[in-house]
Amino acid sequence: MRVATLGIIVRDGRVYLGYKKKGVEEISDIINGPGGKQEPGETLEECLIRETFDEMGIRLSADKLVKIAVITFFAGGVADFEVHVYWTDYFEGELVETKSMVPKSYPVDQLPFDEMLEGDVVWFAKTVRGETFNAHVYYKERAKDFERIEFFPFTP
Repeated sequence: MRVATLGIIVRDGRVYLGYKKKGVEEISDIINGPGGKQEPGETLEECLIRETFDEMGIRLSADKLVKIAVITFFAGGVADFEVHVYWTDYFEGELVETKSMVPKSYPVDQLPFDEMLEGDVVWFAKTVRGETFNAHVYYKERAKDFERIEFFPFTP
């Protein structure tokens, strides 16, 4: 199972997301937060900081990251991705378009759910509010044909 990170950046009533040019296993045309696969020898926080800079051009700080969720994504009943979700209201720099993302901020009460993966609609608003949870998200195939989601008490 692959391990990845996802950043939920909320500041001044806005959520910092982006249009993925190249996303989850080549799935594009979706809006999501910054993040990606952990590289060997890298901590989860280092992964998120690297991915956020690569995707949005902004710098996060490890001491300002709060882990709020662990979401395991299943494809065809098999655990496929374990995503560690971090919340922050801190970053340095300005958003810039990169080779993998077109970043944009959205009001917290106007999230672009119609441009997200179907399963994300169920859990994403919880992360924006900083709620903690663990979840299992089931798809028939990787990120296709959403089936269901199960929530569990948070255990980092």
